[in-house]
Amino acid sequence: MRFEYILLLSAFTGVSLGYSDAETATIVNPEIQLPQKTIEQPQAAPSAAPEPAQAEDASEPALPEDLYQPAALAEAPKFITQHRRDIVTNLDYRCGEKYGRCPSGTCCSSAGFCGTTKAHCRSPDCRIDYGNCDAHKSPKGPPTKDIERSHLGSVPYGPQQIRSCAVPGTVALTFDDGPTRYTGDLLDLLDKYEAPATFFITGINNGKGAIDDPDLPWTPLIERMLLSGHQVASHTWSHEDLSKVTPEQRIDQMLKNEAALRNIMGSIPTYMRPPYSSCVQGSGCREDLGRMGYHIVLYDVDTDDYKNDHPTLIQRSKDIFDQALASTSPTSHSWLIIAHDAHEQTVHNLTEHMLQTMARLGYRPVTVGECLRDPRELWYRKDNRWPGHRKKGPKKPFPQQVSIDGTCGKNFTCFGSSFGLCCGNWNICGNSSTHCGPGCQKDAGYCTVEAPPNGDAWDSSFPSKSGRSEAGSGFNTVGTAAITSLLLALIVAILM
Repeated sequence: MRFEYILLLSAFTGVSLGYSDAETATIVNPEIQLPQKTIEQPQAAPSAAPEPAQAEDASEPALPEDLYQPAALAEAPKFITQHRRDIVTNLDYRCGEKYGRCPSGTCCSSAGFCGTTKAHCRSPDCRIDYGNCDAHKSPKGPPTKDIERSHLGSVPYGPQQIRSCAVPGTVALTFDDGPTRYTGDLLDLLDKYEAPATFFITGINNGKGAIDDPDLPWTPLIERMLLSGHQVASHTWSHEDLSKVTPEQRIDQMLKNEAALRNIMGSIPTYMRPPYSSCVQGSGCREDLGRMGYHIVLYDVDTDDYKNDHPTLIQRSKDIFDQALASTSPTSHSWLIIAHDAHEQTVHNLTEHMLQTMARLGYRPVTVGECLRDPRELWYRKDNRWPGHRKKGPKKPFPQQVSIDGTCGKNFTCFGSSFGLCCGNWNICGNSSTHCGPGCQKDAGYCTVEAPPNGDAWDSSFPSKSGRSEAGSGFNTVGTAAITSLLLALIVAILM
């Protein structure tokens, strides 16, 4: 029975135990006999360290006593690999500069472990040079590389970067990393104040799925942005740092996001913001984006909302915004603001405060294009070669009715309702972490993962992608990816 539990665990986590179908059958039913195989034992590397203590049964190698200590975690997969028997695929569960690539079809987590769970594969944390990641997925339809990319209008294109607006009395609110579960609430709020904004869209970041996937809620939100008069711009496909990837990866990040946005709105944007606001001189990033016909947009007020996503902290972001606007006059100054619709306090607290402060001080909200005096027809490039964006097939029917009173569950779904996307544990629709996090009912709405911990705004004192794993750093944050891989490896080694 214990082997059956192990197999169930393997199926649940998506990590293979390395057995063939026939070998799996012998585990569940020991009466099935398989031909004996001769396995060449790997040669132990020379080392001055003492050999691991042997168990009483010499046929079963003993595990190091300190295997569960942080210092031993790095060597544990190597130890297990050397002592496994009859494993078809010789995975060592590690990846990165020291270990190389993961086996085909598996992802390399930022902690350096191979696997297939969302924790392993979600970008930008997944290490794109050492395994398969969400970043490697591609939108449907023809590529956009052949779209004509003339530099039209007076707004500068790359390599020049845009850090401020040009129309006095205006404030351009910009929101990065979406769409997310909070974006619908943000659009409601902007409608209430009749306030246009700019959304820098990321195509497949943080495990949310592709924005043009018809089974996910993102396409209707982007369509609503356009219908409401907001500006849609690019924030890359999977939120990679464009200063650190190769030129080929950089262009791939832009082209894939273009294709996904083209699939939704029939055109591609001419405005973009680099993830982490990182497009450093000398990396080739600015020149590449200029050749692709992009305006590179930064900001002159960073709200730091990604650091203050808590009811007791968000006042810090409000103070940053208030101090900036109060220091100048709307008759002579304008502002370009960065925030993130991936964070609950930004949507449900900070944004309304910003809108009220703008009105009180005499500023008006505009899009980035408007604050730069750029005509709306120059914000996008049409892709007339492919009519697919005009041919929408019938929507996949929901097994339940759309909720009309905010309740959800077996008979009612939150998809398409005005109460929120997620069906919480208490059968109520909403967009908060309570609704979308643990206990969320995926058969009655959308369920999500945590927002990126460090947002976008570049801050040299705050760890960027290269310095963090899925859940931070250190032993306690090796995360689901590492623990899952290591646990299964230990089980195999002990029970064989």
